[in-house]
Amino acid sequence: MTQVIAFTSSKGGIGKSTLAFNTAGALAARSGAGPVVLVDEDTAIQSCLGWAAAAPVPLPFLVIAPDQARTAASSAAVLVIDTEGRPALADMVALTESAQRVMLPCGPSGLEVRATLKLWHALTQAEAEMGRVQVVINKAPPVGTVGQQARDTLRGLGVKVCTTVIRAYTAHQRAAELGVLVRDVPDPRASSAWADIEALTEEIGA
Repeated sequence: MTQVIAFTSSKGGIGKSTLAFNTAGALAARSGAGPVVLVDEDTAIQSCLGWAAAAPVPLPFLVIAPDQARTAASSAAVLVIDTEGRPALADMVALTESAQRVMLPCGPSGLEVRATLKLWHALTQAEAEMGRVQVVINKAPPVGTVGQQARDTLRGLGVKVCTTVIRAYTAHQRAAELGVLVRDVPDPRASSAWADIEALTEEIGA
């Protein structure tokens, strides 16, 4: 059975495509994980498809458009979905019914924490499968505890949040420009950025 992991958000610029792309790479690198396919549903921007098109060498996973998803899903062990930007609430609810994991990236600022809390409550009221939904703090400052504080604040309000905090390194941006995973960026902090992605992948448990 194909496991489906979706990254979605009601807010733009939160880094869901970057998380989806690198998580797909980390999943593909795991021993015995099987074929990994990333579906780029954000057709307005196509960040992941553009990223893959710039790859200087073949990626360890396949990146496809939504119209190819049905065929690819039959052979994939893990299907990672980068959803459209700001999907309708009904679409997000439906996603919780079809995916084993729905990841909601959240920035570390108070404004972003409040927006994520609002979305969590909206999904709950709409009777989404909340046991499959998990927030991940993304783009946290590499120094200090702002990311951890945002995580703990949401947890205190009853939101399910990953322990892993994804820190904001320049290597993430460079990876997209170069068409590679963050681990392959010639940057001394790339290994730290990749360690965050590996830790998140371990938590997701695919």
